[in-house]
Amino acid sequence: MVIKMNLFIDTHLNDLVIILENNNKIIKEKIIKAEKNNSTLIMPTIKEVLDNIIPSSIIVVNGPGSFTGVRLGVTIAKTLAYTLNIPIRTISSLECMAVSTNLNSKKRVGFSDNNGYYIGNFDSNNSLIDKYIYLSNREYNDYYYKNEVIDNIELDYLKIIEFAILKSPINAHEVNPVYIKKIDVEK
Repeated sequence: MVIKMNLFIDTHLNDLVIILENNNKIIKEKIIKAEKNNSTLIMPTIKEVLDNIIPSSIIVVNGPGSFTGVRLGVTIAKTLAYTLNIPIRTISSLECMAVSTNLNSKKRVGFSDNNGYYIGNFDSNNSLIDKYIYLSNREYNDYYYKNEVIDNIELDYLKIIEFAILKSPINAHEVNPVYIKKIDVEK
């Protein structure tokens, strides 16, 4: 009997979240809060969580979020999926928030970084209604006055993994980070 284990990787902000899931149960998880050295912690953490288990698929949060954090998680997930020849699925950080809410209606979710806010507008099935946006802190104040944005959502990793598993796998070479915030040279 083959046991289907899903490896979940989230590095879109400062936290490092690595989860091994099977049949809607968390088998093992490691969450490291607000570290700046995730690049040195991620592989040992994955190794610790897997504990010699080869996952049957990988789910990675592909942004938006920290430029370096998103690239780190996506690159490692792609490399593992390719070398292990297993399926990979992506879920955005804003989808994670939408799925984690208890609302079965349209919802606008968002989170902030030091300079502004990432926002996504979702329908009752947690499908994106329009493009993600990034607003500076000043722009967000005007936006928030006209639009209700749900933030400070506690992520429900089992719901997130369950939602992501329903997505079609992607060729590891085609998995890309989601960037919506312009870097200084693009402004």
